[in-house]
Amino acid sequence: MLNFDITLWLTMLEAVIFTFIFNAILIRPVMQTLEERKRRFEGLRSETESLLSRAEEALKKYEAELAEARSKGVAEREALKHQAREEEKKILEAAMAEAEAYKNKVLGQVRSQVEAVRKSLQAQVEVFSKAMAEKILGRAL
Repeated sequence: MLNFDITLWLTMLEAVIFTFIFNAILIRPVMQTLEERKRRFEGLRSETESLLSRAEEALKKYEAELAEARSKGVAEREALKHQAREEEKKILEAAMAEAEAYKNKVLGQVRSQVEAVRKSLQAQVEVFSKAMAEKILGRAL
């Protein structure tokens, strides 16, 4: 059977006193340290998530600006190509017009020279025909 004497009460009193002492000296500081660590990690986690979201936003903005710059570059390149084609067309048209004018000028000169030679030969036809007749007939006319 159990004896309920003073030692039982003293042991229970010691347990309660040691519980308060250990609670004040050991358990409460350890729990506070753990809570502080947990708060710090939560703060770091939220800061990290904030930084990640800002980095993602910055990356999306960069990609959007890059796509816009590419599209502007393509549009500008196409505009420059179109402008170059128009300039090339103008230059070729000018060269064709100049070549046509030169051709007409040279053709006019050749025609005038041919006409001059024709007139010169027309004037000498009688002399040539008389010389040919003399050679064919073998006597003077």
